[in-house]
Parts: sequence; structure tokens; C-alpha cells
Amino acid sequence: MPQESSRQPESKRVIVIGAGIVGLCTGLFLQRSGHSVAIVDPKSPGRSTSFGNAGTIAVGSVYPVSTPGTWKQVPGMLFDPAAALKLRWSYLPKMTPWLLRFLTSGMPSRVEQISRELALLNRDAVSAHEVLLKAYDINDIVKPTGWLKVYSTKAAFDKGAAERAVQTRLGFKVEIMGEDEIRQLEPGLAHKFLHGSFHPENAFVTSPAKLSDAYAEAFVKLGGTILAERVTRFEFDDVRPVRAVTDLGMHGADIFVICAGAWSNRLTQMLGTDVLLDTERGYHLNLNVEAGPGLRRPTVIGEQGFVLAPMQDGMRLTSGVELAGVDAPPDFRRIYNMLPHAKAALPGLGDEVTREWLGYRPSMPDSKPVIGRSPKFNNVFFGFGHGHIGLTLSARTGQLIDDLVSGRDLNIDLSPFRAERF
Repeated sequence: MPQESSRQPESKRVIVIGAGIVGLCTGLFLQRSGHSVAIVDPKSPGRSTSFGNAGTIAVGSVYPVSTPGTWKQVPGMLFDPAAALKLRWSYLPKMTPWLLRFLTSGMPSRVEQISRELALLNRDAVSAHEVLLKAYDINDIVKPTGWLKVYSTKAAFDKGAAERAVQTRLGFKVEIMGEDEIRQLEPGLAHKFLHGSFHPENAFVTSPAKLSDAYAEAFVKLGGTILAERVTRFEFDDVRPVRAVTDLGMHGADIFVICAGAWSNRLTQMLGTDVLLDTERGYHLNLNVEAGPGLRRPTVIGEQGFVLAPMQDGMRLTSGVELAGVDAPPDFRRIYNMLPHAKAALPGLGDEVTREWLGYRPSMPDSKPVIGRSPKFNNVFFGFGHGHIGLTLSARTGQLIDDLVSGRDLNIDLSPFRAERF
């Protein structure tokens, strides 16, 4: 991880567009470096996609979503309502360019390359968050629990062998577990789980909303500004953008940073760059635990591919990926169909659903984020497209963008994450 420079960079006026966890971390790191930063977003900080994830800072999550054999799932994506990866028919024409690149990214050689490149970012994911947690005395939200994946059959466990092999080859810790080890870690789970893997380097965010609030509070205390406004266009001088125009005002700046998640491409297009960005929609239900010890850490139930995460406000059930863009109405049928499986996995789980939620993971076809300088303007920077690892890489992304804006040397090659790679 780059060391913070003792040389104070020249202070710049910076507008960060997007108040999700990536935008908040980016704004906070920039403000720490002495820049004058405003974060602009029509929604409250951390209350869009950042709100509803499974809460894992997953340093070993380097394996892309598209893998060898994913192309065989396309019929199921279209016809099977219970498919883990679901594509709505009506969205197929618009999704086709992204989907073709997605399937190409699943070739064996590409999977290995993508995993190596993501590992360069992920290795410092927890330590990047720790910089902020320690600096601003943020306690009792992030726990060093690791996370667990469990399976009831050897056949299901073996399907994850390729991912575990890549993780191990890249230096991430993976502990293989049997029935007794699983029961010691999570006594509340049903006894049917005979195989599993434990990933001890991962951390657990027990309330993503509270973490966003804590980062936002630290940002404001340092002098940063959060504006509840929607950017509608940019104004330019002869060579670059100089002002963001919103529904409520006009804001001049030296630097613009796009961290708007699934809505980022609408902004980058205004700035001359069209990015092959789409969304992997994710759902969750919040449930109570009526009896038994519950869970201590996020746990993946391998056969059905859902996660149970013991958040501060209840047990969170997250499941599946839906490819349908940001405008289609939600479809909660699949995740409600997971409820019987969730209760079978965790017998103490209650029946009451206290929240149903839909979020929009901003995803690139190769599962790698866009991080770096705009190819069009030298005063525009991008930090979006993190897919399933937005929480994981939020602080690391903020560090890197701060280093770029502040003129520090990087110890990482960001070319694999450039916007124009497709």
C-alpha cells in the first residue's frame, strides 16, 4: 500500500459525484490530503447500492463472475426463473454488447489474468479501510471474522475447486473444512453441511449503512461538503470541464471524480467517454432470528448460492444476480423462493421479513472496476464498476484516486482498469 507523502499536495477544488461507499471513501481520502471536496448525490450517503450488500470486505474475491462454462448457463438465464444468474428477455437487446464481452471474459486464460489483476487491488483492501477506521476512531462496525462457504454434498463443494485453486495460487488463505470444523465455527447451522471453506482474511461489516455514516461524518468534520443534488450536465472551457451543473446549482471545480456506481456511464458520456458498464441487480431480505445461536459471520450456502449475514439489524439473506438494468421494476419472487432453503440451513431463522431490498451493482463485463484518469480530460477521474466488490475496494479506490489527484507515485499499474479497455 502506498505510504502517505510527507509533502502536502497543492490544494484543489474537487467534486466527487456519487455518495455511495466508493464516493465517500474517495472524498474522505482527498479531504485528508488537503483538497476542498464536495460530494454530490441526490440520495443520502450510503443509502443506494452500498446499503444492501452482504457486508464482506472480501480480499480473496478475485475470481470473475464469468468463468469457463458460463456460456452454457445462457438458456437457464433466459428460461429458468430460479437461475442464480437471471437475464430478463426484454433487456436482452440492450444487454447484448455487454453480455458478449462478459462471456469472452470467461475463457480460461482471461480468468487467470483477471484474477491476477484483481489481486493487485484486493491485497490491500482491509488495510485501506483500517487507515480510516483507526484515524477516525470508528469501532464496533468492522469485525475480523472471515467468511465461510458450506456445502452439503461433495459434488457441490468440488464445483468451487477452480476458484479455490486460483485464490491459493495468488496467496490468499483458504482453509478446507469438514463437518466438525464447520460446527465449531457456526454451531447454529444445520448439521447437514459436511464440506466447506473458510476465508480468514475477510472482514465483516456488520452494518454497511453505519459504516457509510461514519465515513460521511468524518468527511464533514474535516471540512468536506455533501450536496443532495443531481448533476445534469457539465460546462467546459476550451480544453476541459470547469463546472458541474445540477438541478439546484452550479459548482466550479478543478477536478471531477465520477463514483456514481451504476449511473456512472450517464455521466462519463457527458464527458466524452462511453464505458461498457451495466448492472448486476441484487436482492436481499432482512429476517429475525427466533432461536438458537444464529451466525457469527457471513456464510455462503453453496448449493443454492445465497448468503446469510448476521447484520446489526437482523439476518440478511442475499441471493442471485439479475441482468435487467436500472429501470425495470423489482422481481422478488426468486429471493422469496430461497426462504425455505434459508430456514433449512439455519433452523433458528424466523418467518418475519422486516425489509425487502433491491440494489444495482455497477458491473463491467470482466468483473474489474474502472479506476484512473479519463482518456479524454486530464482533470477527470473515474472510480466505479466494482460489481460484487464495491465495499471491498471502496477505501482502496479512494486511496488510489487521491494519489493520482495529489500527484503521488503509485506502486500499482492501473492500466488493466482503464475505462477504454473495451
